[in-house]
Amino acid sequence: MRFKHYKLQLLLRVLLLALTVYFIARIGLNQAYYGTLLGLGLLFLLQVWLLIRYMEHTSRLYLRFLNSIKYDDFTEQFSLSGDGKTMHEIAQRLNEVTNKFREVRTEKEAQLHYYEMIFQHIGTGILTYKPDGSILLLNNAAKKLLKIGQLAHVQELESLSPELALGLQQLENGDKVLVPLRQSGEQATIAVHVMELSVLGDKVRLASLQNIQRELEEKEMEAWSNLIKVLTHEIMNSVTPISSLSASAYEEISSYTDTALEEITLLREELQEVGQCLHTISRRSEGLIHFVSDFRNLTTISVPKITQFNVTELLQEIRLLLREQLAQKQVQLEVQYPHQHMLLSADRSMVEQVLINLTKNAMEAVQDQPKPKISLSASLDQRSRITIAVSDNGQGMTEEAMEKIFIPFYSTKKSGSGIGLSLSRQMMRLHKGTISVQSELGRGTTFLLRF
Repeated sequence: MRFKHYKLQLLLRVLLLALTVYFIARIGLNQAYYGTLLGLGLLFLLQVWLLIRYMEHTSRLYLRFLNSIKYDDFTEQFSLSGDGKTMHEIAQRLNEVTNKFREVRTEKEAQLHYYEMIFQHIGTGILTYKPDGSILLLNNAAKKLLKIGQLAHVQELESLSPELALGLQQLENGDKVLVPLRQSGEQATIAVHVMELSVLGDKVRLASLQNIQRELEEKEMEAWSNLIKVLTHEIMNSVTPISSLSASAYEEISSYTDTALEEITLLREELQEVGQCLHTISRRSEGLIHFVSDFRNLTTISVPKITQFNVTELLQEIRLLLREQLAQKQVQLEVQYPHQHMLLSADRSMVEQVLINLTKNAMEAVQDQPKPKISLSASLDQRSRITIAVSDNGQGMTEEAMEKIFIPFYSTKKSGSGIGLSLSRQMMRLHKGTISVQSELGRGTTFLLRF
């Protein structure tokens, strides 16, 4: 029989124990009842053991509760429905505490998942690592920016960029550094900002990685545009009157030298020489004005008129437009048309102009080759962006030339003005696209347009 009250059960056990002691005392050491005495002794020991075990029942209950906290297992449920009101209330309170722990853990796990989702989807690359270089977290933006998978140590970035790996290890709290990075022919400048945090007594470094190449290019082009505007304005103001005056003076002298007046016969040769000089000044002034006007184009590109057109048709048109020039220079043009129906939303005339500039540059780059060849192709890259490539089998370029090739006024050709590729980059930027170069000495050059 099991009583439903803790005190009654305890009282009953004590009474039974007292009765057993009483009978043992009554029997005493009478040898006639030796077997009965032995039985009562064993019964006494059993009752003492059961009493101790019953008294430890509450201790075992608390021990189970503490173990559930220790091992973070809050699925444990406590039930003492048959041990009275007090014990039932104890079990109920323990269950309430366990449920509260479970709710807190669930809430923290939900918050952790929420912050992890934000961490992974934030647009800025984030990298957390220990002072020894062991990487803790690397978000998707950082993987996409660096074009890598999982990393275990900062030192693994050395193959990608020694400056980046060294900077992450040496930068202190609050330090910033700009790191150049070149991948797949695309030049990037990574702004690295490091902060040092203390998490549960351990130091953790958090580095933000952001590609600021577009912003730098925009500031660079803005500075060049402002400089070009000032220079062209001043040059035009100075050269235009000289050109006009020299042309007028040349016409005036020409009218005198054409007459047969006797008094100027002796001066005719001298006047003709002066007229020729003035004509040269006028012609060179007009050439300078035309030259300056070309540079003005860098600052006067119109807004693109976006239309949708077929890339295959665009490549066919480029081939047709340059057919005569390619034939004259005996350059082979190989066009690889896309396998699928590829539509591009852009300003067709601007894209044509960029492709014509790149193809003409390639024609000059291969003119000294025994079998000059240019390749024109279109495809989709890993991010499903339309990519048009212009390749040649020329001599290629040095690393220094690739870094400066898009700077205004810079040219690798003796007769180049240095504005063609600058204009092309401006046009691609207006399309929210990029133009990059891949080259190796002795193996040719490839320009990539990514839209």
